[in-house]
Amino acid sequence: MSTFLIADDSPGKMQMLRSIVERKWSGDIVTAETTEDAMDVIDKYPDITAAFIDYYIPTMNGPSIIKYLNKKTPSARIALVTSSSSDRLGEKARLAGAEAVVCTSDETDAVEKQLVSLIQTWELEMNE
Repeated sequence: MSTFLIADDSPGKMQMLRSIVERKWSGDIVTAETTEDAMDVIDKYPDITAAFIDYYIPTMNGPSIIKYLNKKTPSARIALVTSSSSDRLGEKARLAGAEAVVCTSDETDAVEKQLVSLIQTWELEMNE
């Protein structure tokens, strides 16, 4: 069974992300609200195959989680999912190992389409 990590400290965004993942992901879902919680979850669930990670998450920020997940599970598929549209933040996330950056401050339908597309692509590639 595959596991999907959602790491975000905003209750509203966490709920939105979880709702999308629940509808499209066939595996388990785990969540974290801080960097430390996310690292603990990564240690507890070595089968994390995909993740949506916020940039501004206490205490060390999203790229720290991305680096840690990549170190533990190099094959994990990771997207930075943040309200910031900063190219600098996206670049930091990509350097840490994120393959995609989704700005959640964009129009809601467009964000959902991007997230659903990522999940579907990741699941398809996992099943090949």
